[in-house]
Amino acid sequence: MVPWQDRAAAKRAQLHASIPSAWLLPASTLAAPPSDVRSIPRSSGILSELELKITEEDNAAVILEKIRSREWSSEQVTLAFCKRAAIAQQLTCCLTEILFDRALKRAKELDEHLETTGEVVGPLHGLPVSLKEQFDIEGVESTMGFVSRIGHNSSSSAVLVSLLESLGAIPHCRTNIPQTLLSDESTNNVFGRTLNPSNTSLTAGGSSGGEAALLAMRGSPLGVGTDLGGSIRKPASFTGLYSLRPTSRRLPYAGASNIFAGAEALESVLGPMANSLESLEVFMKAVVGAKPWEWDSRVIEREWKEQEEEGRKCFAIMRWDGLVRCHPPIERALDEVTEALRKAGHEVVDWEPLDHAGAQEIVSKIFDSDGGEDVKQWLGDSGEPIMPQVFTSQHPAMSAHESWQLNKKRDEYRQLFLKTWLATATSTQTGRPIDAIICATAPHLAAPHLESPRPGGLITYTTVWSLLDLPCYTFPVGVVDEQKDPQPLAGAYTPVSEVDKENWEGYSPELYKNAPVVLQVINPRRFREDELLGLGGDIEKALGR
Repeated sequence: MVPWQDRAAAKRAQLHASIPSAWLLPASTLAAPPSDVRSIPRSSGILSELELKITEEDNAAVILEKIRSREWSSEQVTLAFCKRAAIAQQLTCCLTEILFDRALKRAKELDEHLETTGEVVGPLHGLPVSLKEQFDIEGVESTMGFVSRIGHNSSSSAVLVSLLESLGAIPHCRTNIPQTLLSDESTNNVFGRTLNPSNTSLTAGGSSGGEAALLAMRGSPLGVGTDLGGSIRKPASFTGLYSLRPTSRRLPYAGASNIFAGAEALESVLGPMANSLESLEVFMKAVVGAKPWEWDSRVIEREWKEQEEEGRKCFAIMRWDGLVRCHPPIERALDEVTEALRKAGHEVVDWEPLDHAGAQEIVSKIFDSDGGEDVKQWLGDSGEPIMPQVFTSQHPAMSAHESWQLNKKRDEYRQLFLKTWLATATSTQTGRPIDAIICATAPHLAAPHLESPRPGGLITYTTVWSLLDLPCYTFPVGVVDEQKDPQPLAGAYTPVSEVDKENWEGYSPELYKNAPVVLQVINPRRFREDELLGLGGDIEKALGR
């Protein structure tokens, strides 16, 4: 048998060889890049001025309109994003499959259709879209970041891929993930480690870290990630993106590859990631408008509803989860958003965390419930070892009865949250329960690269909302500022645990230079992603954007 290291090296070489030579960066650039690599696409000379303009347009709706009006052709747009994705790959290791030739061929076909008929094929006509490695494409190799899967070509496309293509979207690449998907660091033995474009000494997060890095490099106008316990929200937070974690079964997941496929105690969801709120809306309106419940039997039938101005909202701020205090830039962001919302006329109240320790215990046991068997199956007999950054099972597999008891605890927690949320109607000035909760996605900024799994106490800012299966949205507030976010004085805060102490004392503005500061918004009502993005619009207006 060929050693697993040789198989992985051959796959990486194949990926690199698929980048056109004219799009390769000079060896001198790659040998000593700056820590912030986001400016290199502009200075590289590889993209024309038009291609730079196209790729630096953050609003997918604007790109679509320019294609529809024929100011830009789909081929021009697709070529521009393919070039920028190629540059992003060389600097951040964000891609797993390069589909440039396939994408450009489809772009030409769509341009010819528009020229001949005067009509677009759908609401996403001619728009390049990047996809997390999980989304199988017929005839395209799908490794899922496992050596055992090298050489595996998908026999059919994931439902989402087929749906997007029917709407006119053009998949132009797939993006990197952690081995097993179970890590805050997107690294695997096949493709390597994804770097954060803002500061390459920091993680881009996981498990949608490749997608996040690509979008932060403007190598795609719209991407699709997945989220089990924070795998869309944390990478988006660490790289400064807008993103949406929908309610489970809101969007079509059928046919995609996944760890824990078949497990239903805590379900993975797919959602859009982008550089603007408007781009998230483009994706959701198009996909939900295509009636995904007719594509995937598990999807809930609920139309997208346009949101109207309803006046004053009540936002609740959760400053910490009761376990680990947030880094100073995150606390500053919460203060700034609070002040902006109040100035805009909205009500802002506090939200007390609801037993996040107990919730995390449930989540951890759910992750552990198969005793690690699914991961063993994915690893196969390749000889590939588990990487040190991966969450691994710590307990034997549960019996069916034991898993039922765990589901009962999950449902009890959901009932407690529902009761607590409804009770807020008695204390708000609006006379109704709070409209949304705003909090961090993690108590820390994008962390230095990991060599071990994150402690459970550091992940409850996302896992709790996954346990509750509530829609969540992330939005950028700013970046670390050395003047506004100095290192706290020794003794200024007494940590409540060793994890809290390590997190608090580990912050310094120098270490986290250029790190984005991003918050998340949670809608307490399931399946109301339309309302959630409407609330996101209220926040954007309050922030003057």
